[in-house]
Amino acid sequence: MFRITLNDTEKAELHQVARQAVGRVSERAHFVLLSAQGYSSPKIGELFGYEAQTVRNWLMNYQDQGCKGLADALRSGRPKKEPYLTAIVQAQASQPPPNSGYLQACWTVALLVLHLAQRFRMTVKPSTLRRALHCAGFHWTRPKLAPAHRRDPQRQAKEDRLKQVLTTPGATLIAEDECDLHLLAVVRAMWQRIGAQTRIPTPGKNAKRGVFGFLNLRTGAWFYHLTEHKRSANFISFLAQLLVAYPLGLIFVLVDNASIHTSKAVKQWITENPRLELVYLPTYSGHKLNPVEKVWWALKAEIAANRCFKSLKDLDVAIQRFFVRFTPSDAIKLANSEIIRSAHACLP
Repeated sequence: MFRITLNDTEKAELHQVARQAVGRVSERAHFVLLSAQGYSSPKIGELFGYEAQTVRNWLMNYQDQGCKGLADALRSGRPKKEPYLTAIVQAQASQPPPNSGYLQACWTVALLVLHLAQRFRMTVKPSTLRRALHCAGFHWTRPKLAPAHRRDPQRQAKEDRLKQVLTTPGATLIAEDECDLHLLAVVRAMWQRIGAQTRIPTPGKNAKRGVFGFLNLRTGAWFYHLTEHKRSANFISFLAQLLVAYPLGLIFVLVDNASIHTSKAVKQWITENPRLELVYLPTYSGHKLNPVEKVWWALKAEIAANRCFKSLKDLDVAIQRFFVRFTPSDAIKLANSEIIRSAHACLP
């Protein structure tokens, strides 16, 4: 007859399992305790309503694994009603309803339920469909408007010139851009306690500081100037400083099509200083092609996000503190782009 032998520690552990465990695990602990008292497997099975072999199997589990052997094995759970539902929902929701012959411009749960029933003969509850949408990577949120921009008729010519400039050996390549920073905070998402939304005190009167930035695409050297205004005269003054900083060779300056870059005064000054050329980026593409834009993103995120300044002097100090720690390697890494990679490819 198969019988379990227990010491005092094992008995105490089994008594605890028998008291605290739920349902069948507690019964199995009693199987072992009764076996240690001399009860046979058939007798234990008779007492609890189990087959003798079932009792014997649990006794052997305990002998091999201890109390862990009395626990239920992990179960896979109920199989999914429709294993391909997520894939089907992803494929259908990725296409607008008009592609399937519907009048509606966007999907709703009700429309998708109807569509699956008609197209795939699938009966799906709305709650199940919502879970499938989340699993497929969709969430319910507002879209954003994308203003229609006219295509730059000179786009191809500008792109061709940009490629020529980036592959000109020995030339100095500079990307230039401007931005404004205000005393008012740039409102960004942040961690907040639930039910206690953070309030950012605003200054009584707003003011702004203009910043001109110049990035050497090959060395990462960064130059910036704080100004009261962003005008053509300011831009020309800073271009003149580039001629002093780089006294030899051609200087190409990548700029967008803002009015301060295309004014008559700027074009006249460029004519008088042929060693420096402005390379205009295609219209509406400055935020993608000009790496200085990423410098502004980092600057605003660090010093202006959810923070107001009492005065322009305080704002100036914050800007200067940011750029004191802004090294050439930081600039190249932050502004990493196809333009910079092309500029570095021509280095000797």
